[in-house]
Amino acid sequence: MPASLSRRRIVRLSLAAAIVLGAVPALAGDKPATPEGAQQLKSFFAGILPAAAAGAPSLIAVTPEGADYLVTFDLSAVNNLIKATGSSYDPATIAYKLVEQDDGKWRVRLDSLPKIGFRTRESSGELEIDDYHQSALIDPAIAFFLNGSASAAKGLLKLSTPKLEETVDFGAVSANAATAVSDGGAVSAIAKEEIADIGISAKGFDENNAPVNVTGRTETALVSLGIEGFKSRKAFDLWSLVAAHPERADLAEHEEELKGLLKEISAPGLKVVEGIEMRKTVVTSAIGAVALGDIQYELGAASLGPQSSFNVRVAADGLSLPVGLAPPGAADLIPSKIDVAATLKGIDITAAANEAIAVMSLKGDGPPISNEDSAKVSAAFLGAGPLRIEIAPSHIVARAIDADFAGQMGYALGKISGALTIHMRGFEKAMVAIKGLAPDVQEKALPALAMAKGLAKTEGDGSLTWVVELGQDRSIKVNGIPLGKAPD
Repeated sequence: MPASLSRRRIVRLSLAAAIVLGAVPALAGDKPATPEGAQQLKSFFAGILPAAAAGAPSLIAVTPEGADYLVTFDLSAVNNLIKATGSSYDPATIAYKLVEQDDGKWRVRLDSLPKIGFRTRESSGELEIDDYHQSALIDPAIAFFLNGSASAAKGLLKLSTPKLEETVDFGAVSANAATAVSDGGAVSAIAKEEIADIGISAKGFDENNAPVNVTGRTETALVSLGIEGFKSRKAFDLWSLVAAHPERADLAEHEEELKGLLKEISAPGLKVVEGIEMRKTVVTSAIGAVALGDIQYELGAASLGPQSSFNVRVAADGLSLPVGLAPPGAADLIPSKIDVAATLKGIDITAAANEAIAVMSLKGDGPPISNEDSAKVSAAFLGAGPLRIEIAPSHIVARAIDADFAGQMGYALGKISGALTIHMRGFEKAMVAIKGLAPDVQEKALPALAMAKGLAKTEGDGSLTWVVELGQDRSIKVNGIPLGKAPD
């Protein structure tokens, strides 16, 4: 399957389309579409999209239809551009309608999506989405959408290789997006999507010729993507510059302009967050059915100079494994609920970006950033150190485990240090579960658990607490009690 059809790429292309269409300069007045206006639009798209090969059909066609400009895009026209990759698309026309408003903004609408067939050197497939609708309101001043929505009744993706047949089907889809604009022109946007009744199937053989027969179903998936402090107008100017000078040698003549735009876009203040939640998931394979009531994943990044950070959170509950898959003791120790969150700090994304821009050179045919200069970029990234991971209050639950933990670990001068607080309820249940495991496991685990219980602080409700401290000299303390002797 071409990378352009992956979920992440689809999201990026949708945003890119919004930026492209949003940068169209508003025509004078609020009047029906005209042949002259259509020609202006066609010239605009020709300036920012790859040029078709000689004799090949144009990527974009623009036709005035009443108050609308019909903008059509034939996927088969892309084939000459991607010929070297061994990938191709079947003929399929995607038709957008653009309407100019009297306030200079543009409404963009897509009322259907054709079946998309594709093939690569290793696979072939097709994507079909029924009753698809998409709309957006674009503001040329910021080269970005102000709001938008999308919906579909159902869809099916098929992917075939010589050994494996895979399908993904889904039910109703609804999505919406909204943007706020700061006084300085930076945009903050949030897009949310809900997909119902997602099914997966994979049948055939893997790379080692082992049989594969997996099916799965998710009742609902929720996807969100947020961006804050994004300089969309500068990003479009950057895109326009690169599109106008597609060859490296030509773009090198405009390197200072390129660097200036990159530096403005990477200024402190940019934040990105992505989230996925899947409700009521069941996956069936040769080992049986594995069920999850809810699983959530969040990933974020903030470019805030020395206060830059990356953060991640994973949460899941309602885990159910096939009966008999694990021995009784092990089953009691397998988490049915987890909620773990951590943040990486001591980094400077802004400084790293600025250093990369400063050392980048498009002159010649070597890498734009040399290996020596890459080391400078890495040093700038770590310049806000010491590097540290902050673990937010997190929780793990199993039939024999109920534990909270939080803390911080740092890395400086090649050494790790930090502290972690662990709070556990029902410790005796874990001891009983360990006794149900194999003798060799018991022999190793039980003495360690007994020592842990002896070092714990017993709370009023009978729960146990450990504060584990790790020094840069590799010393370890548990509740203030040294554990062993630190190396000299």
